[in-house]
Amino acid sequence: MGKTEPTIKDVAKLANVSIGTVDRVLHNRGRVSKENIERVTAAVNKLQYKPSQIAKALVAKKKNIKIGLTYPLVEKEFWSEITAGIKRARTELLPFGVQLVTDHYSSYSVEDQMASVDKLLDEGVKGIVLSPSGVTGRLEKISGVMPVATVIDDIEFKGKAFHVGPDDRRIGRLAAKLVSLYIGAEGKIALFKPLYTTEGMRVRVAGFTEKIKQDCPGIAISDVSTIAGVSERDYYINAYAKALEVINRTPGLKAIYISNGLTEWIAKAVEDTGNKGRIVVIGHEYTSGVEHFLKNGIIGATIYQNPSQQFYLACKLLYGLLAGENHLPDGKNIVTNCSIIMDETYPFSRYSGLEYL
Repeated sequence: MGKTEPTIKDVAKLANVSIGTVDRVLHNRGRVSKENIERVTAAVNKLQYKPSQIAKALVAKKKNIKIGLTYPLVEKEFWSEITAGIKRARTELLPFGVQLVTDHYSSYSVEDQMASVDKLLDEGVKGIVLSPSGVTGRLEKISGVMPVATVIDDIEFKGKAFHVGPDDRRIGRLAAKLVSLYIGAEGKIALFKPLYTTEGMRVRVAGFTEKIKQDCPGIAISDVSTIAGVSERDYYINAYAKALEVINRTPGLKAIYISNGLTEWIAKAVEDTGNKGRIVVIGHEYTSGVEHFLKNGIIGATIYQNPSQQFYLACKLLYGLLAGENHLPDGKNIVTNCSIIMDETYPFSRYSGLEYL
């Protein structure tokens, strides 16, 4: 017969206290002497006692935990992917009495983000997951009374619980390596970045430029362009128009690096100017038009960060904090995996899913 798992009764017996005392220690309910806390803790450690999932679910239900999630629904094909992660987290946390309350807004402004956060606070959430547009004193004030976790983009502010997302500096350096893979040791390239340059985007671009300067002296960044916009349509139109402009004024251009998910719109400009086979696009994420441009060779590679996994992990970890489990792997910065999508790897890739978890 296999080894029997220790019970709360076994812990109480070894610590020479009542089951009620053990329960109060485990769930931090107070009214326990320091001596008894030490005895219960020693017994738990010696027996390697772990509360059952059923017991934890009953405790969590009594706490009535609500977690708020807010995000900017601008580039819809990117942001809508997170629904897969939220749905999975909601299903797994439901038995524990956890409610996930979501809200979104249609810009990258700090003001709109904070208005969305206020809606979540009105719903009575006990913790918040967001992709930060910037830091405000109000956000720091909120993080002083409840855990606030960041995803996608990292940003430092007082009281932040943790961050879940990619290593943007390494991603930028990876993009530079991909550029050199496709164009060789020398040539002119253009760098495109969005106007809403958040901290993560800034770090990504810095990683790209430092890698080019360090390891690719023959490659010249001949043009750095900013793509402005307010609405989703603005960004698509302006990305395409800016790419046309840069291609037409830069003879001998070999590659364009776009630091966010506007990749297919840059590729469309390359195609429409008849530069297939002469200019390669390296970008990010996966949208509906990417497959076409991968197959015809205009997009060499795109780096996909699987946003659904980030929101899923953030929900689970934030629940752990709120439920008192307090276990955060790898400290406060949980780095998630990314994939390189090329024509050769496209048939094996998965999108809007959680296969990597």
